[in-house]
Amino acid sequence: MTTTQNESIPRIQAGKVHALTQLCREHYRLSIQVPNLREALPGQFVHLCAPTNDDSHYRIVDDQDDSHHQDWAMLCQTPMLRRAFSIAAIEKTSDGILVDVIFRVVGKATQWMASLSPDDPVSLLAPLGNSFPISSTRKKAWLIAGGVGLPPMLWLAQAMKQHEKQATLFYGAQSSQLLALDLDKGTPCSTDATQAVLASPSLAASDVPVVISTDDGSVGIHGHIGDAIEAHFASTAPDPDNLIMYTCGPERMMRFVADFCSERNIECYVCVERAMACGTGTCQSCVVAITDESDPQGWRYKLCCAEGPVFNAKTVVWDTAP
Repeated sequence: MTTTQNESIPRIQAGKVHALTQLCREHYRLSIQVPNLREALPGQFVHLCAPTNDDSHYRIVDDQDDSHHQDWAMLCQTPMLRRAFSIAAIEKTSDGILVDVIFRVVGKATQWMASLSPDDPVSLLAPLGNSFPISSTRKKAWLIAGGVGLPPMLWLAQAMKQHEKQATLFYGAQSSQLLALDLDKGTPCSTDATQAVLASPSLAASDVPVVISTDDGSVGIHGHIGDAIEAHFASTAPDPDNLIMYTCGPERMMRFVADFCSERNIECYVCVERAMACGTGTCQSCVVAITDESDPQGWRYKLCCAEGPVFNAKTVVWDTAP
């Protein structure tokens, strides 16, 4: 039996940067302090943007090169729309609540985030989306992350400890230069996929060992994280009825995990990534194809922001999902 916990009503509030830490070549961890935050759960996400979008953020350019027409362009110095990021951790302090996200610098919004300094203002809309259901019967949990799909797994690892589950993290990246997980230099990751090691300080408090794979073999296992999962499963032979898997990352990887679990009758949940303009279900843009027997096509679109981002893996229609 798997239970889904109630989610809270989101709210916009003004926060400020507590800390910004570079984790590797392109990934950063941003910690934002807010006065308070309604209860949030692993799997949920936040929407971030600059605190205001007034005239000081924009300028209008008049292109008069062609005398027959004028082209108007609006150039934005800071992102116009909010950006969605999975919550990596939440911590209560004497000064309020710290909300952590991990991001990879890929465009204007993340470049702005990487330029932030302590005490810089940030507008935060949270908490959004649904959460990972926690099984009341399955005692083992495998958390499978790829690339920047790591953040929700870090928070879920803490929840597994609180619910007395035996969790293992499987994390794949292109190389050690793009590995967003902190590693203990004194406890090297195993190059044997059958061995999970307590190699990450961030996961040590939750007693969660890790299996790391990189495409170039620069750390951990040389190869795809899917190969590591297959080898670890064959070696440890866990009872499928006592195991649950959670995954977030590239869609190709999540589909592999979903198929792996389906073939072995393992319960599995995926945290789907989509571009979200509003994050609240208004723009109807972040669709995911989900099975629906009542629909003539056998499936329908659900909104990743309002009805996800967590879905039961067996309901996702991968070939149809945009």
